[in-house]
Amino acid sequence: MEETLQELHAEDDPKSALLSYTALGLLPSPPEHVQVRAPAGIYVAEQEQLYVAVERPENDADTQAVLAHAYAHALQDQHFDLEGLDARAHTTDERLALRALTEGDATLITGLYRYGSLSSVDWEPLTNLIVEAEQPVYGGELAGDKAWEELRYFPNQQGRRFVDALLEQEGWDAVNRSYTSPPRSTEQILHPSRYLGLDSADGQPDQPSAVVVPDLGSVLGDEWQLLLQDTLGEFAIGLYLNQVMPEEAAWRRAEGWDGDTFLVWEREDGRRLTVWRTVWDSSLEALEFERGLKLLIPQLHLPVQPIDPPRGLSGQWWETDSGSIHLRRAGRYLLLVRAPDSNTVMNVLERLP
Repeated sequence: MEETLQELHAEDDPKSALLSYTALGLLPSPPEHVQVRAPAGIYVAEQEQLYVAVERPENDADTQAVLAHAYAHALQDQHFDLEGLDARAHTTDERLALRALTEGDATLITGLYRYGSLSSVDWEPLTNLIVEAEQPVYGGELAGDKAWEELRYFPNQQGRRFVDALLEQEGWDAVNRSYTSPPRSTEQILHPSRYLGLDSADGQPDQPSAVVVPDLGSVLGDEWQLLLQDTLGEFAIGLYLNQVMPEEAAWRRAEGWDGDTFLVWEREDGRRLTVWRTVWDSSLEALEFERGLKLLIPQLHLPVQPIDPPRGLSGQWWETDSGSIHLRRAGRYLLLVRAPDSNTVMNVLERLP
């Protein structure tokens, strides 16, 4: 069991899987190696195999719950093809939303199995049990990191609330339908009514808007390589802001998210350029996010010095020990650029709308 889990988590490559979060500054770099525990049972979709550990007390309630959770994943795969679902997710935000569907569904089923009714479930210890059984142990700086713990628990906690909302609204048919039209963003997980179309005049789901960032290769030159293009989503933004402001204020600012594109370029010497373009439901919500970033940047990039915009350019500019930061807003759109120097930022701005 432990060897199987170790191989699976090694294939996931935590450094690559968490690159968007570490490049943003939300998480510290993960350690090279992870530790695993052998749970009572796991389901491995890639192998279509349910593993059950021997010599465990069969009548232990925790053991039965972990086995029920693994069996729920096996049923999901049998009916909805979990690997096929994974292939439909192309960004960090989509993958987290999809995991919230599958883990939330399995967690809710496990609660029903163990307690008999949803009203009787003690969700906190049950969720802890499932997360500790399924997920590896990361040491180093990740251990005890608040944002990392929120990300670890998101699929089971928020996913279970999402599936519960579908169940309450339209029953198990709605849960089953969600596998054929899965949630496309953590926004839809956090706000099930937006997934169900209850907040829109036409009854359609609130889908994220595409955010275009032109190719920067022509202005950066051959020494730069595109390392990553991704979407971070509402949940990551809420965690990002929560690093420097109260939780309620951070999540209120994140709620207006409508889409984003996050790019990381790397130079031959290892220095990086990050470009993050977001779009918001309204100009007012874009302004609120801008205010949040203006609070966050000076605290996350110490020492930092505000500077006058070079060449009469607009927006906010800062200099830090690691380079230059630029922030500007235009209507519902917000742009954040971090680069090794201000010249690189100005070259990038030539290509950005």
